[in-house]
Amino acid sequence: MKRLLAAATAAMLGLSACGGSHATAPPIPKSVSAQKHVRHLKTDKLQKDLLGGVLRIKVALVAGSGVLLRDHRRAPAAASVNAQLTGADAANSKFNAGIIGVDAIDTNDNSWQLVAYPAPQVVDLFTLQSDSLDLGNGTLPGGTYPSMQLLLDPETTTVTYNGQAYPVVFVDSNHPWWDPTRTVQAVNIPVTVSGSAGDSIDATLDFNIFQSASLSNGVVYLTPTVTGGVASPTINGTLANTAGGPVSNATVIATDATGNVANTALSAADGSFHLRGINPGGYTITVANTFTTNAGVTITASGADPGAAPSTYVVVGPNSQVSLGTISD
Repeated sequence: MKRLLAAATAAMLGLSACGGSHATAPPIPKSVSAQKHVRHLKTDKLQKDLLGGVLRIKVALVAGSGVLLRDHRRAPAAASVNAQLTGADAANSKFNAGIIGVDAIDTNDNSWQLVAYPAPQVVDLFTLQSDSLDLGNGTLPGGTYPSMQLLLDPETTTVTYNGQAYPVVFVDSNHPWWDPTRTVQAVNIPVTVSGSAGDSIDATLDFNIFQSASLSNGVVYLTPTVTGGVASPTINGTLANTAGGPVSNATVIATDATGNVANTALSAADGSFHLRGINPGGYTITVANTFTTNAGVTITASGADPGAAPSTYVVVGPNSQVSLGTISD
């Protein structure tokens, strides 16, 4: 059941069109400001003037694969670069993301404030692995927006794992150009929103924890990885070996028709996996029993048959939940 926050990631971070033609969407008005880029706030007169003739966006956040990977490469006396999976004790573990808001980025690289909070909203991403959180909604001029940004507050982004608190260090910090104090972390999300005035679109952002975080030497290093899609399709399945045993810690990869990886998921102890934060369409689903995350940690599956490399194809609709059943790995 969705929990609501006042205002508008998928830890994770579907967008579904509810009407209107997207093929004839007008271009986004160019700014007449002399600045190189412009950030349009929700309180701007321009946004108020657009009411009644706008593209409306509603944003939800989910979190995928809520595990931390232990990265031995950062340890001073590391003899192995293989990752060990650290299982979370749900009662004593929290992956808190301090969410400031969500911006849409137009074709001129200008920012449009979709969701904004007066103070960071602290969200435990571990609770969003089987749930979703309504972040709020906003309005935009009709047109195409090639990406979004999830805005995080480093001070309220914290990790407690199995009862122990760890400091969080952002790797390759990305501060938005409009943040002169360099205190906001902007996570770029490759999700395109396109529509005309009067359209209403839902967007799901998936904050992919296993791709984003690594635990090493008492520090959680964070390379935030958030995917997104239109509507809220979900792909579920289970990985099992030929003997019928579950395959855990395998990486399930959804690749779209253009060859781009739309999202990834890690199989659980029972072999189950869930892919969210993707667009409607066709996907080639492959399983990698050895995989290196965006945080730089190598994961090796447990229970997989030697040489197994399963692959299948699936088509998902805007809000469909497709089960692939049991995949032999």
